[in-house]
Amino acid sequence: MPSLLTGVKSATMNYFRLKIWIIVTITFAIVAVVIRSIWQVVVIPTPGTMRIFIPLIFTLLGLDAIIIYLALNPQRFKSLPIVIGTTVVITAGLVAGVSHFVHFIISPQADPALCKVIGAFVLLSSLSAYAMSIWFIWSLRRKSAAKG
Repeated sequence: MPSLLTGVKSATMNYFRLKIWIIVTITFAIVAVVIRSIWQVVVIPTPGTMRIFIPLIFTLLGLDAIIIYLALNPQRFKSLPIVIGTTVVITAGLVAGVSHFVHFIISPQADPALCKVIGAFVLLSSLSAYAMSIWFIWSLRRKSAAKG
C-alpha cells in the first residue's frame, strides 16, 4: 500500500510536468512570433519597421523569460530584479505599441476616419493597462517587502 508521502510526491511531479508543458507551449508561440518579427525587419528594413519590431522582439523574449522564471520559481515578484525586469518588458511592449500607432496613423492604410478612432481607443486602453500593470506589480512588491 502506498504511503501518503508517495501520493504527494506523485502530485508534485504531475504539477511540475504541467508547468513544463505550459512553458513549452508559450515558448513555441513566442518563438514563432519572434521569427516572424525578425523576418519582417529583414524583408522591410525601414526605420519605421525597426522602431516597431525591435522593441516587440525584446518584449516577447523578456516575457518568455519572465514566464519561465515565474513558472519554475513560484516566489513571484519577491525579488527586486524580477520586478524591474517585468517593468522593463511591459514598458518595451508599450513603446512598440505606441510606435506602431504613430506609424499607422500617418500611413495610407488608416485612411478611413474609423481606423484612426479604433487606433486611438486601442492606444488609450494600452496606456491604461500599462498604468494598471505597473501599479499592480509594484504594489505586490511593496506588500512582499513589508512582510519581510
